[in-house]
Amino acid sequence: MKRASKIAQPGAPALEKGLDLLEALAAEAKGLTQKQLAERVGRSVGEIFRMLAALERRGYVARDPSTAEYTLTLKLFRIASQYPPTERLLKAALPVMERLAGRVQLSCHLAVLHGEQFMVIARIEPEWLMGWSVKAGAVFPLTQQYASAKVLAAFQLEGRREELAEVIAANDHISARKALAALDRISEEGGNFSIDDGYTRILAYSCPIVEASGRAVAALTVPLVRQDKIPASEAATIAGELREAARIVSEKIGGSPKA
Repeated sequence: MKRASKIAQPGAPALEKGLDLLEALAAEAKGLTQKQLAERVGRSVGEIFRMLAALERRGYVARDPSTAEYTLTLKLFRIASQYPPTERLLKAALPVMERLAGRVQLSCHLAVLHGEQFMVIARIEPEWLMGWSVKAGAVFPLTQQYASAKVLAAFQLEGRREELAEVIAANDHISARKALAALDRISEEGGNFSIDDGYTRILAYSCPIVEASGRAVAALTVPLVRQDKIPASEAATIAGELREAARIVSEKIGGSPKA
């Protein structure tokens, strides 16, 4: 009887080193210097010098010349957008977004988180565009000025939610407690439907696209025509259509829609 041979797992030290650096940067709200990075990954500055240079050359990290701090670029996110789960999200969302835009006669867009920012990954415009729209690929900061930002932050699992509340608080120059209170309100309402909170710069309604864990993987947003007051009946119609669209997309990706 032959004894099963033990297969040694091949090592890839350089790859491990690069992944350690990317993960360390992804875990930080702000940039890290070369020395700080070396400490985080348990290596010497000399050990990570060439790897950092290679990551910077390939566009995965960027170095701030004034602070010498390294941060992640959006390249990893752009690569991730080609990954099947994102394709699955877009496949589920685009037909629904087309119907939504046609029903409310306003543009709509889909946004996802990326660290301390959010990116628009899809947009749909009605035949006759009213109001305004944003370009796919546009990146915005996490701030209460944007409905998508508030919804993406509000519908995260607890630890991540608190982290994003702190980012919003810093960007808006308010306390983290106040930022969390605003996210609580949005969570209770099932989305952002307030246009008079004192912070919103772009008037918009927004709902989360929720996966099975209850986390928002995206925000479906309808920018409104800027005017002093939206008729109650019109506002209710837009909100109702948006809620229904978000529910359908959430169910398509296996999530539980928010009421």
